[in-house]
Amino acid sequence: MFNPRYRILITSKCFPGHGIICLGAQLISIINSIESYVIPHLWYGADVEAVGKGARKHGLNNIQLREIGTDLQFIEYCSEIEQFMWGVFVCVDKNFSSQNIQDIELETEDKPFRSINAKGVLMEIRTFDTTYFELYSEDIQLMNKLSKIFQAEIEIIKNK
Repeated sequence: MFNPRYRILITSKCFPGHGIICLGAQLISIINSIESYVIPHLWYGADVEAVGKGARKHGLNNIQLREIGTDLQFIEYCSEIEQFMWGVFVCVDKNFSSQNIQDIELETEDKPFRSINAKGVLMEIRTFDTTYFELYSEDIQLMNKLSKIFQAEIEIIKNK
């Protein structure tokens, strides 16, 4: 079970010169920052609303998690997105089969720090209302690295 203890809010301040947030190019930057710090993995998405020619790819507008694929496939998807209105993306250890998460339903507006009843989840990214990205993880080392890259603070949940 994934029980995130750490959260980083990534706002437009983390992307100087952009002025707006939740762009496909910004999510690509986050993916590129994560890929070398986590074990081999696959990406899944749910409850995604986006603007761009790839907005309907992968059928991610449902709350049921669906596979996107490798970092490269996720980057290709994001390259066709102008801006995410909202959405949930989950990074899962590739040694865990997709059957592990086939019945998982996630929504962007689920409560912060909620658990995901699946093994192998490494990170969750939420794009929220064109306002910020939320990064959730159980791995403080990963979060420390991302905090430095994006110059954003880590929020720690005390009692879970």
